[in-house]
Amino acid sequence: MTPFAIGVVAGLMVLQASIAGPRDDYANCLHKIVSQAEAQKVAPDQYSTFAKQQCAAQGATFKAALVAFDTKNGVKRDRASSDADMQLDDYLATSQEKYAAKVKFDAPPKAAPAPAPVVPAAAPAPKKD
Repeated sequence: MTPFAIGVVAGLMVLQASIAGPRDDYANCLHKIVSQAEAQKVAPDQYSTFAKQQCAAQGATFKAALVAFDTKNGVKRDRASSDADMQLDDYLATSQEKYAAKVKFDAPPKAAPAPAPVVPAAAPAPKKD
């Protein structure tokens, strides 16, 4: 390889490494938050909001790394920010799906349906001879 190609490959590896750490931190936070949500009996439809609040710092760091990576590669900042938001949403949606599949909270017992009223059978008609 030429020295230029080695430099390009090394540069790309450094850029990818700048995303790997924040990505892992965010994914680990989402993974850990599942047990907290379970302990607090967070409803599956409320999990997304709960996870966003609990992992806000890691999400912001991951988003900043994604935006920085894309803008260094020529993507406009607005587009890079939008793409980063979509990636964060994908991670969150995956985590929410796993959470919803995992948790089964005991629902209050439903009232048994009222028994059908007993209707006495009609007496058979007398036979005519």
